[in-house]
Amino acid sequence: MIDALDIVRKSTARRMKLSVDPRTGRVRLVLPQKAPLAPALEWAKAHEGWIARQVARLPEPWPILPGMAVPLGGIDHVLEWQEALPRTPRVVADQIQIGGPREAMPGRLLRWLRAEARTRLDRETRDLAAAAGISVASVSVGDPRSRWGSCSSNGDIRYSWRLILAPDFVRRATVTHELAHRIHMDHSRAFHALAAKLYGGDPAPSRDWLRRHGARLYWFGRTD
Repeated sequence: MIDALDIVRKSTARRMKLSVDPRTGRVRLVLPQKAPLAPALEWAKAHEGWIARQVARLPEPWPILPGMAVPLGGIDHVLEWQEALPRTPRVVADQIQIGGPREAMPGRLLRWLRAEARTRLDRETRDLAAAAGISVASVSVGDPRSRWGSCSSNGDIRYSWRLILAPDFVRRATVTHELAHRIHMDHSRAFHALAAKLYGGDPAPSRDWLRRHGARLYWFGRTD
């Protein structure tokens, strides 16, 4: 049978649906609330070939190692580690320099990247919101399973911290997408028109970039 299968029942589901989590490679089977389990498992088993193809397309693990390229803002920076360097990462030209014990370095870099993402996204969100006369409550970052950003009806905006690894134009398009939701809590024509206006151009290339490269960002820092 399929390894790592997560079964989720949803009241809004009208049919069975299979997907592969791009972060973990786990298979997700979504079922309507009252759907019998045994036939659903047989249906999933019949799609093992499709599942295998999706898993084969997953990115390779992307461990944090000295000398690697870290795509800060989409621009490769060489990770320069020397134990004698300051433990807090710092950007020097085209390097990210970091010191301290080797075994603790990956965790410190990930924490720094997350903090850097929150700082940049908070600043960009509030600057663009102020220029457009849009109110924003809080800005935070997390590591969601599938969304790059979300906006609540009360003005709280939350992003994936991994956007710090994407090019600046992708991050900006995500910011303007969520800001447009402060006016239109849908994906209507009016919403897309406002998102493009806030972005200052066509955001389609940023969506295409995330479709082609976004899954790999989930594997940054993974060793298996």
